[in-house]
Amino acid sequence: MITRVITIPIEITPAEAAFEFCNWGDEQQAAFFNEIAEQTTQWDKPFCFQLQYITDCESLTDGGRHVMESIGDYGVAQSEIDEENEK
Repeated sequence: MITRVITIPIEITPAEAAFEFCNWGDEQQAAFFNEIAEQTTQWDKPFCFQLQYITDCESLTDGGRHVMESIGDYGVAQSEIDEENEK
């Protein structure tokens, strides 16, 4: 019997990536953000430039903007709680 391994390049869609993210647990979601942090260390510009490009993009919906704002708001609120607990 002949066995062949076939590689098919597949580019996932934003909807597929979002579906996977939403179905992950907290450990996988945290690992996702950790990986973004790691990947962006290789960029020529800081990550904030990409965030600006996203917020300027005409295809970003109100719902998408709300998710981005919620992540930012929660991150700031959580870091303030962590600082308070360290005192």
